[in-house]
Amino acid sequence: MTVTSLAVALGFTFIHIGSRHFKLRVFTVNQFTSFVGGISLAYVFFHLIPTIRTYEHEVMESFHISATNASHVIFGSMLLGIIIFYFLEVALKSSRLKLMKNTQPSTGMFWAQIGSYFMYNFIIGILLTTQQFQSSVTALFYLVAIGIHFLTNDWVLRHHFKSLYDSYGLKLLVIGVLAGFVLGANLHVSHLFVGLLEAFVAGGLTLNAIKDELPACRGTGLTSFMVGLSLYSVLLLAL
Repeated sequence: MTVTSLAVALGFTFIHIGSRHFKLRVFTVNQFTSFVGGISLAYVFFHLIPTIRTYEHEVMESFHISATNASHVIFGSMLLGIIIFYFLEVALKSSRLKLMKNTQPSTGMFWAQIGSYFMYNFIIGILLTTQQFQSSVTALFYLVAIGIHFLTNDWVLRHHFKSLYDSYGLKLLVIGVLAGFVLGANLHVSHLFVGLLEAFVAGGLTLNAIKDELPACRGTGLTSFMVGLSLYSVLLLAL
C-alpha cells in the first residue's frame, strides 16, 4: 500500500458521496454515458486485459497447467464477471417493469443489487492496495476510469431506487471500497488471487459499459463514444 493508493481510495469515496450533486448541464445523458462507455472500454482493452495476462505464469505454477489452460482460467474469471453482472441487469430490468406499472421495486431487489455492488466495490478496494502506480498520472488515469464508472452506477441505482439508495445504498458502496482497502492493506493477497479478481472486475466493467454506457448507435451519442474511446486509448498508449 502507498500514499497514492490511499489517495485514490479516498477519491473513490468522494466520487460516490458527490454523485448526488452531479448534474449534466452541457451534455445530454446519452452523450455523457456514451463518453463514459468509450473510456471504460479503452481502459479494459488497453490496460486491464494486458495486466491480467501477466498473471498467467502464477496460474500455471499454482494449478500445474499449461499456458493455454492458464489463459482459460483467467478469461473464465472475466467471463464469470460478465455473467454475474448480466444476471444483475436482468433483475434490474424486472424492477423497471414494476415502475412502469406504477408499483415500487421490492426491497429484496434493492438489497440484492446493493449487496452485489458492495462486493464489487470491496474487490476493487482490495485490488487498489496491490496496484503499483508508476506515477501520479497513472494513478489519476486509474481514478478517472474506475471513478467515472462508479458515478454511472450511482446514477443508475439512484434512478431506480431513489430514497432507498441515498439512505442506505450509497453509504454501503462507500464502506465497500474502504473496507476492501483496509483488508487488502493488512492482509497478504496472493498474486494468483489478485489476477483472478482483476479478471472478474474487467468482466463486470465490460458488461456495465455495454449495457449502460454505450450509445444507441445514433446521433451525438455515437460521437461522444468515439471521442471517449479515442482520447483515452491515446492517453493509455502514451503512458
